[in-house]
Amino acid sequence: MWRIFTGHFTLGAFLSKHGLEGAHCTHCASYTENMRHAFWTCPQIQRRWNTLFLFPIWDMKPPKFHCTFLLFASDDHVMDWVRKTCIYLLFCNIWTFRNAKVFHNKTSVSYFSWKLCKANMRLQVDVMQTRDRQAYFSLLDAL
Repeated sequence: MWRIFTGHFTLGAFLSKHGLEGAHCTHCASYTENMRHAFWTCPQIQRRWNTLFLFPIWDMKPPKFHCTFLLFASDDHVMDWVRKTCIYLLFCNIWTFRNAKVFHNKTSVSYFSWKLCKANMRLQVDVMQTRDRQAYFSLLDAL
């Protein structure tokens, strides 16, 4: 995820700076691919963000998609972990989806869903220390 914040991705805008023809967005083909468009403002990607905000873990939606990280102001570290994990999984899904299109991979990309996130989080909780597991499992079971 740090690559998103530091801009260390080879996107169309980066290629253009180095004299190579910039690639258009693989999803909508209407913009030169840059970080903001690739992860937030592309209409195809916004659908994935909208799916995320239908999950039962949000009590509010950010005013803009790129303001997502302003949502972690609660005092509940377990819920914050669930939210951050879902956002991390969404970023991974977006990047995998993009690369599958760019490189014409024949492998399928899992549809981003609450079920996918919950299953992934359960796997992560399984490897946590025993004393921490119960709070996470309780929250996941309640959702």
